[in-house]
Amino acid sequence: MKKNIRIFIYTLIILTGIVWSCKKLGDSRPRDRFAEEDVWASKSNAMGFVYGTYGGILQGLYTSQIGTERWTNNLIATAGTAFTREEISRDDDYGFNQFGYIRRCNMIIEKSAASATIPDADKAELQAHGKFLRAMTYYWLARRFGRVVFVDKVLTENETDYALPQTATIAETYTLIMKDIDAAIAGLPVTAPSGLASKWTAYALKSEVALQAAAYTGDNSYYQKALDAADSVIQKGGFSLETDYEGLFNEKKRTSPEIILAFYRDKSNTTCDNTDMQQIIPNTNNDNVRLRGATPEFKVDKMFEAWAQYSPTQSIMDAYLAIDAADPTKAVRWDQSSQYLANITKRASGFADSAVVTGAGSINSIIYNNRDKRLAASIVYDSVQWYGETVTTNRNGNLHRLINGSLSSGCCMPVTNCFVRKGTYSVSPRPFVGIPTDYHWVILRLGRVYLNKAEALLRLNRVSEAVAAFNMTRVTHGGLPPSTAATATAAWTDYKRERRVDLFEEQDYYWSLLRWGKYGGAANSGIAAGGTIPELEEAPTYLEINRDRNGYRIEVLNWTQNQIRVFDESRRYLLPIQNAQIIRHGSLEQNPNW
Repeated sequence: MKKNIRIFIYTLIILTGIVWSCKKLGDSRPRDRFAEEDVWASKSNAMGFVYGTYGGILQGLYTSQIGTERWTNNLIATAGTAFTREEISRDDDYGFNQFGYIRRCNMIIEKSAASATIPDADKAELQAHGKFLRAMTYYWLARRFGRVVFVDKVLTENETDYALPQTATIAETYTLIMKDIDAAIAGLPVTAPSGLASKWTAYALKSEVALQAAAYTGDNSYYQKALDAADSVIQKGGFSLETDYEGLFNEKKRTSPEIILAFYRDKSNTTCDNTDMQQIIPNTNNDNVRLRGATPEFKVDKMFEAWAQYSPTQSIMDAYLAIDAADPTKAVRWDQSSQYLANITKRASGFADSAVVTGAGSINSIIYNNRDKRLAASIVYDSVQWYGETVTTNRNGNLHRLINGSLSSGCCMPVTNCFVRKGTYSVSPRPFVGIPTDYHWVILRLGRVYLNKAEALLRLNRVSEAVAAFNMTRVTHGGLPPSTAATATAAWTDYKRERRVDLFEEQDYYWSLLRWGKYGGAANSGIAAGGTIPELEEAPTYLEINRDRNGYRIEVLNWTQNQIRVFDESRRYLLPIQNAQIIRHGSLEQNPNW
């Protein structure tokens, strides 16, 4: 069981502590510097450098929830993105150069091993942290580029990564990553403070890396490795699924027993604009509400005054199932439920969908009641509470997509009549630039491990066991009846939906889609392995509820070319290595067709 102790990674504070603890009266060393021998003189001093490396790698590579999610049919970037239009090129930088982080990992490994004063047991733990972080860095690179320049030592001033070879194959890349993970498993402690890796953290990472490795190498032995790693966490790690799903991602359950690894920020040095909230929360005020004749006015004017730059699509909204009122043992799409079919009538139109209430209730009561609990926990939609305000997004709502008069270019009103709630903290007096706040990003958690287990079991054709595994999150987090899928095709459909909604905004969906595309067959809509991926070619849509809430329409969003979604399977399973890096290194091979 991990200790619920928050470790806040403040490199400057920690290293300053090292300076003063080692400084003697009359020492002429500058007060903003510290000697390398002091850092590696003891485990406690060395951990300052380790904490700083965790902070750099986790925050730099794993905390932006916006990044890859907007490359999928889950989100729309308000300003558009060339990525979804297949307009990226080999001149673009997708992060191949992470050699600074890798050097820090190698320093932890080598400097701790060479220390004359750190005990051997502490050396082993320090080296395990270095190898875990090196695996995290190279996994981030492997998903993007496949083949990497694997640096496993601290380069001297006369050496350079320019001269080092690229891994010969993607298989070699994953072999090296798995070697580091296994070494981390052997050396990391069984318990660790929140914010640092334990043995179980490394097992959790392994359960996911193995799936990606299998997809990109064709080595089916990785599925058993993924399964064994997942079972180690589930059976021995002491973690448990959190019943308060929303709280996992805000201040309520920031050290939940479900969290295996997270990156924590403290309000002493963090403000709202240092977090994802700045990109989630919209910007409008009561002047616009009055001008448009919208209702209701905000109780606190300018409660919402951030820079929201992306929006959930109707596609992700559709993925949250509804419990059927006539048969609560079933969960179905919201527009296939008995409560929908009995009270709403589809109508012919030029839109993607259009309907009117012809029975009892309002649109909202019919389509939003009895839904997967993660919908309300993850997304803000019409007539819900948010920061103490009643948010309305129907045609004359106070946060309707056109409340500011027109769609802005890039900022600051999302364009789909809904907003991301997941990852928004309660902030006083309001979420705004400069307002202090605690914050955290969840990197690995038990729900993710259960889903990794389910996928490994599906690939091993153990369908009933796979369904039981993903039902753990479906029932606990979603409050849905369990899936009863009995065939591989049905199980893949339910599993893909489950992973999508449970890990929404956790930097998973894009990489999972690529992995499923590599598998092909039931994992990718029956398409052959390595083929196109329908989800990445799906035009984005949004829901428009009318003023009286007795009808709606769903439209394709035609905005800054966002409706253009292209996936070129001949090259998009890997990203291009930036041409500047190709030139810099001299011997690197570009990924196919870039």
